[in-house]
Amino acid sequence: MRGRVLVVDDHREIIYAVRRLLESRGLEVLSAHTPEEARPRFAEADAAILDIQLEADSGLALLEELRNAGDETPAIVLSAHTFPDNVVQASKHGALNVLSKPLDSSELLAAVEEALSQSAATAAGGEPSLADEAYGVLGSSPAMMEVFKALGVAAGNELNVLITGETGVGKEVAAEIIHRHSGRADGPFVAINCTAVPESLLEAELFGYAAGAFTGANRASVGKVEAAAGGTLFLDEIGDMPLAFQAKLLRFLEDKSFYRLGESQPRRADVRVVAATNQQLTGDDEHFRSDLYFRLAHIPVQIPALRERPEDIPALVEAFIATANREMGLDIQGVSATAQEQAQAHPWPGNVRELKNTILRAAAKQQRGIIERLELTPAPAGREATSGGGDPLDSRIDHALATGELQDLMNEFERRALERSLRYYHGNKSRVAAALGVSRNTLRAKLRAQGMAEAAAQDEGSTA
Repeated sequence: MRGRVLVVDDHREIIYAVRRLLESRGLEVLSAHTPEEARPRFAEADAAILDIQLEADSGLALLEELRNAGDETPAIVLSAHTFPDNVVQASKHGALNVLSKPLDSSELLAAVEEALSQSAATAAGGEPSLADEAYGVLGSSPAMMEVFKALGVAAGNELNVLITGETGVGKEVAAEIIHRHSGRADGPFVAINCTAVPESLLEAELFGYAAGAFTGANRASVGKVEAAAGGTLFLDEIGDMPLAFQAKLLRFLEDKSFYRLGESQPRRADVRVVAATNQQLTGDDEHFRSDLYFRLAHIPVQIPALRERPEDIPALVEAFIATANREMGLDIQGVSATAQEQAQAHPWPGNVRELKNTILRAAAKQQRGIIERLELTPAPAGREATSGGGDPLDSRIDHALATGELQDLMNEFERRALERSLRYYHGNKSRVAAALGVSRNTLRAKLRAQGMAEAAAQDEGSTA
């Protein structure tokens, strides 16, 4: 390796150790102990290593200041604790790596080599690629540190993001992290679940509608797109969006213009779009447009299932116990070795959400002291079952119990039953109400509660 590396740390012993290591590899080392000393030296360096905390100052604040001033020196951030927020913030400001102390020599050398390679490519007129920016960071769970790195990169620009992962891994939490650390943090974060809105109402829900657009639309309504203006629009479960509607979303993504339902004049909305799905979209799917996929997946973020990163479980258990104590006024001190072994061995089909619900449920029952055992829901038969046997409805209920989504499942069943009943009886609400054993007023209330206000307001269909 050849190059000049600036080391910024308020601990002289750290500078001394890093200097010895880098100089043994033939590198020239500059040093600074404070932001004041470091600022003018960045221009002299091919790469920089700086501590996240410099006495009373922040190394990240220094990095942000330099980036805003146009300095693009590849940087490596050191931290005693690779907390997710630290990783996201460092990545947002262009740090290639966040390395944890105490430093591992081989990891530091690999990071420095990457930084110098990027510096040389930039000096030669090349631009660092997304792969360069996504160079791995280290932590107790390398898989999740990679995720936080990607979220930081996403927060630092306006590109669309597609977050993928199984149900319960925390896709909406990831979207909120992007928003919170982005330049749109002061704007709204508006979420819509594409599966929770009936297909017939999705356009009105997303783009809004004019007064008189349909029966019962007595006044104009703002859609989610306009509500998110200046902020972030989160489209959850995008993989289940009806194919017929995908072209309209694609058109909006292309120029941020749209039409309210019932209007002929286009509107515009300045929003950043983050989408998520539990499906493995590839851009070559029969039910999902490839052009829409590539428009959404400017920055793809894959969140691994909890069973793929069991080393995260102890920290998550501790965090959820703290949540239970804070929100329910409990005094739980921790979990027993037996409970911890249960947690480590369980496949967690519902991922982090299932783990959280399990801990909160155990904490509420225990109230204080140590949680001795966890009451675990068996994994749904559908995950291991082969052909034949088992009621698919039972499997869905088991999965909803495991993931804490039973209410969502019941709402879905009710919505589908109402939609099919209305089609079966050709929109005749009197006959639907009779079939359900409820009054027409109760039926209308159910339709409105399910987001089917248009159907609730429509006149009676055929009684044939």
